[in-house]
Amino acid sequence: MANDEMNGLWTAEFGSSVGISGGGVAVFEQGKILGGDAAHFYIGSYRLSGKEFTATLRVSPFIDGAESVFRTKGQTLTLELAGSLTGDGQAIGQGFPKEMPSLKFGVKLMKRE
Repeated sequence: MANDEMNGLWTAEFGSSVGISGGGVAVFEQGKILGGDAAHFYIGSYRLSGKEFTATLRVSPFIDGAESVFRTKGQTLTLELAGSLTGDGQAIGQGFPKEMPSLKFGVKLMKRE
């Protein structure tokens, strides 16, 4: 995967279908994702095929009482995402938490390094 266009540091702007938004950072490297925001850390994996990607991301709280963009507190969620690289170091994706599949999640990624 030496030619993986996703390798690097990305910022993420995201929102959910319950009307809450947020932002964070994530490092994509050789199929793995590590990152976080002010109250949660992210660990996951991704696959890139051409300009399309899929990702599975475990989002875990590390601050007691912090609310997720899905209005959960103290709960680890597993996000399933699918998206595409849109050019100029940007990508968009959509998905849902496996624990609450009726809720939706959208993310805009920007490569920083």
